[in-house]
Amino acid sequence: MSPAVRTLIVLLGLGLTACRQPSPLPTVVPGPLDGVRDVSLQDGFITVRLEIPTSPPGPKPAVISPIAERDLLLQSGAVVVTYQVHWEKLAALVPKSAPAPAPETAAPPAPKNTVGVWLLASPTPATIGKGYFELIEGTARHQISTVIDYLVTVPEIDPQRIGIGGTSTNGFKALQLLAFDRRVAAAVIFSACGDYHCFLERSNLAMNGTPLELDKKYETWLRQHEPIRHPRRFVHAAILMVNGTEDQAVPYPCVERTESVFRRTYEAAGVPERFRTIAIPGGGHSLDDRASQEAIAWWFRWLLPPGRPPGR
Repeated sequence: MSPAVRTLIVLLGLGLTACRQPSPLPTVVPGPLDGVRDVSLQDGFITVRLEIPTSPPGPKPAVISPIAERDLLLQSGAVVVTYQVHWEKLAALVPKSAPAPAPETAAPPAPKNTVGVWLLASPTPATIGKGYFELIEGTARHQISTVIDYLVTVPEIDPQRIGIGGTSTNGFKALQLLAFDRRVAAAVIFSACGDYHCFLERSNLAMNGTPLELDKKYETWLRQHEPIRHPRRFVHAAILMVNGTEDQAVPYPCVERTESVFRRTYEAAGVPERFRTIAIPGGGHSLDDRASQEAIAWWFRWLLPPGRPPGR
């Protein structure tokens, strides 16, 4: 991620934080089908779609970005929520007062990425994954929380029964959200973990086994946001984590470390039933139907009305 893009994201975060007090009223566009509602937030920067079942009457549970079985959730009385962040509108939302560089002092070209691949790539091992985790934290704090700001105002949604799903990068975002947003009651997370140091060191997308030697400032920031360093922030939510034992992108030892820390913390808080991990033997980064079945069972356990069988 280039310094220019990272600066825009930081400025956006500052601008969005300021405008959320109070939040502007969303623009609602009636959907073409009964029970579908399209919503525009923050001048179109975020769009949200609600699919609302006709029964049962009254406030219903809501699942943001369900990983599996959308139709079954709707049939069982859950509101299905999907959202999109329109990053192409980022520049338009940056405060107009932001100074522009003088023409005669053009910014030097961004340094070439030499370590890691894809979103984790970095010019130096000292900052491997820095832009990736900054984007995850910023999206969770500013965009997904804004979606929840809206959901808790919807009469058809029970604000005490909001869940979120996520796979891979979206799984990291969902986990990061839980650290500071206690309005989320349950989460299903596939192919992600809470041990960021292990992930950066072992992942084939990052250091691929080479020991970490992070920049001190980045190291401090990473520890402030790393889930295993602050596990008590999560005990308010029922978390299911599903991972493949042969995942090279999110190596299973990083999941085992997350499980060890979280399990002890949930047990100490007196709610061990709220945390569960499932290993898919031989599974890679993309998981099969076994994982989907576990996800559905988790939603029915923690969000759907008691005594309401799946699909009824």
